Amino acid sequence: MESNDNRENAVNGGRSNRRRQYLINPGFQWKYALTLALAVFLISAVISSVLYLLLHHQARLRLMDPEAYTAQVTLVIILFGAAFSMLTAGALAVWCVFVTHRICGPLFVLDRHLSELADGRFPEIRELRRKDEFKDLYATFGRTVESLKADRRVELATLSRVLTIVESAKNADDTARKDALSSVATHIDTLRDVAAKALGVEAEAVPEAAEARSESPAKTPVAVT
Repeated sequence: MESNDNRENAVNGGRSNRRRQYLINPGFQWKYALTLALAVFLISAVISSVLYLLLHHQARLRLMDPEAYTAQVTLVIILFGAAFSMLTAGALAVWCVFVTHRICGPLFVLDRHLSELADGRFPEIRELRRKDEFKDLYATFGRTVESLKADRRVELATLSRVLTIVESAKNADDTARKDALSSVATHIDTLRDVAAKALGVEAEAVPEAAEARSESPAKTPVAVT
């Protein structure tokens, strides 16, 4: 009988959806996992030490003088726990604001840059702050933008050559005009091959302009606050 894994692979075309890599960004994940673990350890250690000292002090007073006044242990624990919890919650809230700012800042910048790309404009890539996270992702995005710019420069140069050939063929004889049209067709075919490669389709299967416009998704405004 076929196993569940084999059936799943058959349904998914041989590809398993199970995650094999549990740490996508080990440096980032381990950094904050260890930071939180250390914070919890220190908080627990402080609470345990203070409560131990209080109980130990109470026990010593009772041994030295059974009639001596000692505070209610339950009341002491409740007051100490409430005060320490408020201080800890406030400190962790402030820490989380600073930490999430280092995360949300780069994501906000990436979102704005992607919105500019979606509108057909190349964003101006600026450096992140020294303590910002996701610098590797941001650097990859910057290299992607530069690669797209280089492709557009090549296309612009090709189109400029095509226009020059067309202008020179206006007053030429039939033979020169045919040669010019042949050169123009060659340049346009090169641009078509580059566009088809970027889209991952065959050049001969590229749809007509009207069909491509009808199939392209409509742009939706992206709100950037």
